[in-house]
Amino acid sequence: MKRISFLFLITAWVLTFVSPSLLSAKVTDTRDIELRAKYGDKDLRSLLPVRAWIDNQTVYVSFLDSPETATVIITNGENGESVTTSFSSLKTVLITLGDKGKYRIEINYGTEVFEGNFNIK
Repeated sequence: MKRISFLFLITAWVLTFVSPSLLSAKVTDTRDIELRAKYGDKDLRSLLPVRAWIDNQTVYVSFLDSPETATVIITNGENGESVTTSFSSLKTVLITLGDKGKYRIEINYGTEVFEGNFNIK
């Protein structure tokens, strides 16, 4: 019985060094995008009825309440290319971007406009 226990412990010890990928958790690169609300000619100010974040090269946009219609525009700051997504009655939107660089996001949501900048590394 002692031999079986000893062999089991040795096997477990060896496996921790041989295949650490089996025992480790996935690490994600999730970062929040700082959004600011824009009202006409007034300065930008923080407001939180909408949240945007990046996970690797995917941008997620989530609303606290379901908008009737919303438009998300993501513009590449280096070459000016933009991706526009319009939708209605969704809680979370995901947009996949391929190129690394600086981006600008604009979210039109009812009468409100939210803006922010972010980088994809």
